[in-house]
Amino acid sequence: MKRILALQFAFDWMIYDVHKVDYNPIKEIEAFWNHYALETVSANILQLLSTYLDGGSGENRLLKDEEMQEFATALYRVLIAYNVANYRHIDLRKMQLSAEAEERIGKELELSKKVAEFFSRLSK
Repeated sequence: MKRILALQFAFDWMIYDVHKVDYNPIKEIEAFWNHYALETVSANILQLLSTYLDGGSGENRLLKDEEMQEFATALYRVLIAYNVANYRHIDLRKMQLSAEAEERIGKELELSKKVAEFFSRLSK
Protein backbone atom coordinates (compact mmCIF):
# COMPACT_ATOMS: atom_id res chain seq x y z
CA MET A 1 0.00 0.00 0.00
CA LYS A 2 2.85 2.38 0.82
CA ARG A 3 4.31 1.82 -2.65
CA ILE A 4 1.01 2.75 -4.31
CA LEU A 5 0.63 5.86 -2.18
CA ALA A 6 4.21 6.91 -2.92
CA LEU A 7 3.60 6.45 -6.63
CA GLN A 8 0.34 8.40 -6.43
CA PHE A 9 2.08 11.21 -4.57
CA ALA A 10 4.86 11.32 -7.18
CA PHE A 11 2.29 11.56 -9.98
CA ASP A 12 0.28 14.22 -8.17
CA TRP A 13 3.41 16.23 -7.43
CA MET A 14 4.25 16.52 -11.14
CA ILE A 15 1.21 18.70 -11.76
CA TYR A 16 2.54 21.23 -9.26
CA ASP A 17 5.81 21.58 -11.20
CA VAL A 18 3.97 23.65 -13.81
CA HIS A 19 3.63 26.47 -11.26
CA LYS A 20 7.36 26.87 -10.83
CA VAL A 21 8.73 30.09 -12.29
CA ASP A 22 11.24 28.25 -14.46
CA TYR A 23 8.81 25.58 -15.77
CA ASN A 24 9.17 25.28 -19.54
CA PRO A 25 6.79 22.83 -21.23
CA ILE A 26 8.82 22.97 -24.45
CA LYS A 27 11.86 21.61 -22.60
CA GLU A 28 9.75 18.76 -21.18
CA ILE A 29 8.45 17.87 -24.65
CA GLU A 30 11.93 18.05 -26.18
CA ALA A 31 13.33 15.82 -23.43
CA PHE A 32 10.63 13.21 -24.05
CA TRP A 33 11.07 13.02 -27.83
CA ASN A 34 14.84 13.13 -27.61
CA HIS A 35 14.67 10.11 -25.32
CA TYR A 36 11.82 8.01 -26.77
CA ALA A 37 11.24 6.88 -30.36
CA LEU A 38 7.66 6.50 -31.60
CA GLU A 39 8.08 2.74 -31.84
CA THR A 40 9.35 2.65 -28.25
CA VAL A 41 6.39 4.72 -27.06
CA SER A 42 4.03 2.37 -28.87
CA ALA A 43 5.70 -0.76 -27.46
CA ASN A 44 5.77 0.65 -23.93
CA ILE A 45 2.11 1.67 -24.01
CA LEU A 46 1.18 -1.79 -25.28
CA GLN A 47 3.23 -3.27 -22.43
CA LEU A 48 1.44 -1.09 -19.88
CA LEU A 49 -1.94 -2.07 -21.32
CA SER A 50 -1.14 -5.76 -21.47
CA THR A 51 0.11 -5.69 -17.88
CA TYR A 52 -3.15 -4.07 -16.86
CA LEU A 53 -5.30 -6.41 -18.95
CA ASP A 54 -3.62 -9.65 -17.85
CA GLY A 55 -3.87 -8.65 -14.22
CA GLY A 56 -0.17 -7.98 -13.86
CA SER A 57 0.77 -11.64 -14.20
CA GLY A 58 3.98 -10.59 -15.91
CA GLU A 59 3.80 -12.94 -18.89
CA ASN A 60 5.89 -11.77 -21.84
CA ARG A 61 6.90 -8.57 -20.09
CA LEU A 62 9.57 -6.58 -21.85
CA LEU A 63 9.93 -3.94 -19.15
CA LYS A 64 10.78 -4.25 -15.49
CA ASP A 65 8.52 -2.49 -12.98
CA GLU A 66 11.03 0.34 -12.58
CA GLU A 67 11.20 0.86 -16.36
CA MET A 68 7.42 0.85 -16.61
CA GLN A 69 7.20 3.40 -13.83
CA GLU A 70 9.88 5.55 -15.48
CA PHE A 71 8.07 5.47 -18.82
CA ALA A 72 4.64 6.13 -17.27
CA THR A 73 6.11 9.11 -15.42
CA ALA A 74 7.74 10.47 -18.59
CA LEU A 75 4.50 10.00 -20.51
CA TYR A 76 2.54 11.82 -17.82
CA ARG A 77 5.07 14.67 -17.78
CA VAL A 78 4.87 15.12 -21.55
CA LEU A 79 1.06 15.07 -21.48
CA ILE A 80 1.09 17.77 -18.82
CA ALA A 81 3.60 19.76 -20.89
CA TYR A 82 1.45 19.56 -24.03
CA ASN A 83 -1.58 20.60 -21.99
CA VAL A 84 0.25 23.60 -20.50
CA ALA A 85 1.68 24.59 -23.90
CA ASN A 86 -1.83 24.52 -25.35
CA TYR A 87 -3.29 26.45 -22.42
CA ARG A 88 -0.58 29.12 -22.61
CA HIS A 89 -0.78 29.25 -26.44
CA ILE A 90 2.90 28.41 -26.77
CA ASP A 91 4.12 27.92 -30.31
CA LEU A 92 5.40 24.34 -30.46
CA ARG A 93 7.43 25.16 -33.56
CA LYS A 94 9.98 26.60 -31.13
CA MET A 95 10.96 23.07 -30.14
CA GLN A 96 14.47 22.04 -31.02
CA LEU A 97 14.90 18.30 -31.07
CA SER A 98 18.26 16.64 -31.49
CA ALA A 99 19.28 15.83 -35.07
CA GLU A 100 19.02 12.14 -34.20
CA ALA A 101 15.45 12.55 -32.91
CA GLU A 102 14.45 14.62 -35.96
CA GLU A 103 15.81 11.96 -38.31
CA ARG A 104 14.24 9.10 -36.34
CA ILE A 105 10.82 10.80 -36.21
CA GLY A 106 10.99 11.63 -39.92
CA LYS A 107 11.71 7.99 -40.81
CA GLU A 108 8.97 6.68 -38.52
CA LEU A 109 6.40 9.10 -39.92
CA GLU A 110 7.41 8.31 -43.51
CA LEU A 111 7.01 4.60 -42.85
CA SER A 112 3.61 5.07 -41.20
CA LYS A 113 2.55 7.26 -44.14
CA LYS A 114 3.40 4.45 -46.57
CA VAL A 115 1.41 1.96 -44.51
CA ALA A 116 -1.56 4.35 -44.33
CA GLU A 117 -1.45 4.93 -48.09
CA PHE A 118 -1.32 1.15 -48.69
CA PHE A 119 -4.43 0.54 -46.57
CA SER A 120 -6.14 3.52 -48.15
CA ARG A 121 -5.60 2.00 -51.60
CA LEU A 122 -6.92 -1.36 -50.36
CA SER A 123 -10.08 0.21 -48.98
CA LYS A 124 -10.98 1.81 -52.33
